[in-house]
Amino acid sequence: MMTLLLAAILSQAQVAAPAQRATAQPAPAAPALTIGSKAPLPEISDFVRGEKPTFFEPGKVYVLEFWATWCGPCRQGMPHLTKVAEEMKPKGVVVVGISDEKPDTVRSFLEKDEWKQKARYILATDPDRSTQRDYMEAAGQNGIPTAFIVKEGVVQWIGHPMEMDEPLAKIVAGTWDPKAAKQGFEDEAAEQMKVMAKQNAMTKAMESKDWDKALGMLDAEIAAATAAEALPWKVQKAQVLLMAGRSDAGYALCEEIAAKDPSTRPWLAMSVLRMPEIPDRRVDVAITWLEAARADAGAKASPQVLSELGNAWAMKGDYAKAKDCLQQAISAAKAMGPQAADYVAAMGEELKAIEAKAAGGAATK
Repeated sequence: MMTLLLAAILSQAQVAAPAQRATAQPAPAAPALTIGSKAPLPEISDFVRGEKPTFFEPGKVYVLEFWATWCGPCRQGMPHLTKVAEEMKPKGVVVVGISDEKPDTVRSFLEKDEWKQKARYILATDPDRSTQRDYMEAAGQNGIPTAFIVKEGVVQWIGHPMEMDEPLAKIVAGTWDPKAAKQGFEDEAAEQMKVMAKQNAMTKAMESKDWDKALGMLDAEIAAATAAEALPWKVQKAQVLLMAGRSDAGYALCEEIAAKDPSTRPWLAMSVLRMPEIPDRRVDVAITWLEAARADAGAKASPQVLSELGNAWAMKGDYAKAKDCLQQAISAAKAMGPQAADYVAAMGEELKAIEAKAAGGAATK
């Protein structure tokens, strides 16, 4: 888990806006709920689609999936959960989606024709977060969507719902090995605890502006990593160098990273443009990286690249180019379909802001 924007972005297919610097978090404890644990009885009263099932009937298998209406990956996975629910129902599988939002929020979302079709399984809300605490927090799970598979009142599997088909089939067939799955889950949790401890130490060094210590820790991670594993660490090193005011070294490392992996150029540009603590913000360099990424993609340029170009040109005060890029970004996002609706709306607001600045003749510094 990296502290800054770019290290996290590199593993994601789609990003709407960069994050700010994180603060140190408490090191996670070993999960209280794991594979093989007795499954807590879900304390849910608000079922917004479908009837409340009986938890946990012998012979049935329950998929409890934690999600939210605002979560893009959750929405993208709903058709898959619908397929699982309908195809596996004759085999005793019950799929329940659980959001911690207010019932009216979820009902309003589900009333849209799109989600009437894509989400045809039991959906409930847990606004007091009691079931979230019993499952997500107890199992040390911080991201959604996350699914728990329960059989005979025992947790059999924990993970991303898009990865559950094979274990679910084995659990239903009675060929699943929960002991092996438990070991794998707990090994991964232990590794995450080690990574979090390292990241907390690095974050504290950065918060105190002990740049030499932070860079030393990053160099140690880079030296111990494979070439592929080293990439996000190198990216973070470049970010720290820029934040520390060691601009020449930072931009040189960015250029080295971009030369070895051109796909990183948009995210390097986003770091330069959006990280709040860079004393030497070279917008022209960021534009060069973004333009190169757009040229490589041609007509298939991503809305992220186009919108970030719009942001960069606005920072330069060239609102005509900024508007053109934002308009192209909106068109590209609309072509992605309904799942990009929130992103389209956000870029529409950015476009309005740029038009207002253009009308006022004031450049963003």
